[in-house]
Amino acid sequence: MHHISPALTLLPQQCRLINATKGFRLEVCSGCLWLTRPGDAVDRFLVRGAVIDLHEAQVLIQSDCHRGAADGVAARYVLVPLRAPTANRYRQWFKRWTRQARNCVQGLAEVSTRAGA
Repeated sequence: MHHISPALTLLPQQCRLINATKGFRLEVCSGCLWLTRPGDAVDRFLVRGAVIDLHEAQVLIQSDCHRGAADGVAARYVLVPLRAPTANRYRQWFKRWTRQARNCVQGLAEVSTRAGA
């Protein structure tokens, strides 16, 4: 099952500093976000439907007004991890499977030891 991140809200002129070193996809649900990244020569204004991948340690976003929007509009957005959670599921399955196999082998060794005694 794919985990869907809940939408986050920034009130008008509110900002947030995001640590995106592990990678996030920023999806704007409504309103407008002003995005500033280190080393980026331009600031970006993202409106509803915009998507951008982030990999920087410090990304600053701020709720901003865009042309045609009423004053005081909050911005809603979603941060989705770029690393798929399904990879962890396969790793967990493999660990569980190897643990079960190891327990089975140990159980067979104990049975054969008792039978030989």
